[in-house]
Amino acid sequence: MNMEFDNRQFIARFRAETQEHVQKINDRLLQLEKRPGDRSLLENLMREAHTIKGSSAMIGYKGIADLAHAMEDGLDKALENRVQLERAHFDVLFKCADTIPLLIEDKTALEDTGVSSPLVHDLCEEIKNVFQLKSPGEVENHKTDTLQEETLTPEPVAGLPKPEAVVSAPLGEESIRVDIRKLDNVMNLSGELLIAKIHLNEVCRSLSSKAEAHAHIGEDCGALINELNKVNNSIDFITKGLEDEVLGLRMISIGYLFGTFPRAMRDLANEKGKEVQILIKGEETELDKSIIDEMKGPMMHILRNAIDHGIEPPDERAAKGKPRTGTITLTASQRGSQVLIEISDDGRGIDTVMIKKEAVKRGLIAEGKIMDLVDEQVYSFLFIPGFSTSETVTEVSGRGVGLDVVRESILKLKGMIEVTSQPGQGSRFTLKLPLTLGITESLFIGCGNETFALPIDNVVETIRVNQEEIGTVEGKEVFTLRGQILPLLRLSDIFDLSQRGIVERKLFLVVIVQSAEKRIGLMVDQLHGRHEIVRKNLNGPLKNVRGISGATIIGDGQVTLILDIPQIIENLEGFIVRKGQSAFKTIPAKKYRTILLAEDTFNTAMLEKNILEGAGFSVVMARDGQEAIEKASQERFDLVITDVVMPRMDG
Repeated sequence: MNMEFDNRQFIARFRAETQEHVQKINDRLLQLEKRPGDRSLLENLMREAHTIKGSSAMIGYKGIADLAHAMEDGLDKALENRVQLERAHFDVLFKCADTIPLLIEDKTALEDTGVSSPLVHDLCEEIKNVFQLKSPGEVENHKTDTLQEETLTPEPVAGLPKPEAVVSAPLGEESIRVDIRKLDNVMNLSGELLIAKIHLNEVCRSLSSKAEAHAHIGEDCGALINELNKVNNSIDFITKGLEDEVLGLRMISIGYLFGTFPRAMRDLANEKGKEVQILIKGEETELDKSIIDEMKGPMMHILRNAIDHGIEPPDERAAKGKPRTGTITLTASQRGSQVLIEISDDGRGIDTVMIKKEAVKRGLIAEGKIMDLVDEQVYSFLFIPGFSTSETVTEVSGRGVGLDVVRESILKLKGMIEVTSQPGQGSRFTLKLPLTLGITESLFIGCGNETFALPIDNVVETIRVNQEEIGTVEGKEVFTLRGQILPLLRLSDIFDLSQRGIVERKLFLVVIVQSAEKRIGLMVDQLHGRHEIVRKNLNGPLKNVRGISGATIIGDGQVTLILDIPQIIENLEGFIVRKGQSAFKTIPAKKYRTILLAEDTFNTAMLEKNILEGAGFSVVMARDGQEAIEKASQERFDLVITDVVMPRMDG
């Protein structure tokens, strides 16, 4: 009977596990560079190479097996003190670690012929030359004895700190690999349960209030209400526990992200002729995996900038009285429902003078006003597309492409970025990110007849502002809060919402919101309290509605839109916001085609408005037939689209 071994079912797992082993090799090599005589690190490296060799040979990746075998030979010679590790040894070992993932993805690496590729052969020869290896047979025999001995009691090196254990428990005992789509499905179900729980809370409150209002039936149904409340409390408890567990499934240590940077930064520092060490703090802090996956690119750009622009060459640092080796520190910590990531360096700092000159040169600000800006405002120029103070263009920087993309990426994750710097002492980039994008706490606010959810992370405080305190600067409404002038934006102006009776008001409710270093006042009609919500992404035409980041379902089953505060603040700049005028103006393809849209359901109106504006029309909204008549008497429209059943006057 012919029973051929089918390895296809094992290849996916092999790839994932080999990637983990390669990451450990990179981490240990970086540590070994600082402590070249550490036997425990050498033994750990040999174990990783030996594991890769065995698994790749079994699965059919001969090239990887040969490469891991050659690494093992070289490390064995270092372990026996027959070679002193130097820069050349580390370079070739890092090169091997870089090549293995490429061979994993290369389909031709699965070689039925058993012949290694020229790339693998050349690397094996390079290892042999650098480590001055003898014939493979002699090394193999010697190494086999060494591997048998290493499972006993390795000799510690005097004077060195005790290394942390890196031998993992068997995979099946403490962890399993789970398809991320399955976790997403569980997360969605947990969210639906939370929505049902919120709805049940609403029913309980409604039933209790009705029982109180009808005292004659209150006694009869009192016991039933009490029992219903008990069930509701039990569901609350279970839902909260499930929610925490489900969120925990998606949370991974941020060390998973931080660990990918030191190796890349080492290579870049060597290329630039600089000496740099990477310090990592708070790597045990956990963050949603989807956010971690999106943060590698933005953080890599900030780190590359730190090495290219921030950290000085060794001789320059020595002349300034600094250590020749520069330090970049990655720090993570949790603050409530946010995770703070700080990327700091002890380099030359940000040159605000150069930024100001470049801003004036580009016409971004008048020369007479540039000196009035505080440092935080000056740093904001760095995030403008195409802005750069570098006189030369390199592969790393100088094209003005990067920090604007970094900022956009963080804003898409509902996060914020802040910059601080001290000339001659270094710079710090602080990234504020939500723990998860699924379930968040929000402040519910009302405007007109509509309710919106405002993410609590963007809320600073709520205040009341007198009419006399509201002024204008260059056509924009502003007010003063503890000596600071802040822009004032009416929520009704953003979405063309009717606010009947607003003219008679003397006292206004204002929510102070922030994004990064910017704060504004958002005028609303009511506050409806804080609630935990399940964020749902919008699809189709509603996906690109400015000022909206998603939607949620509240207790009564109604859909509530979630405000996108970073985008609202960003779009505020450059607009003159007056009463009755939208803060977000779309320029239609043909200005003379204007449509009057009469619709009393807000979500439906926003959907229709977005579709029409996307087709090149200018849209004016009315909440009912009466308001449509009033607007039609003031302006000529090319088309009227109207709902039939509406308050005051129907279609």
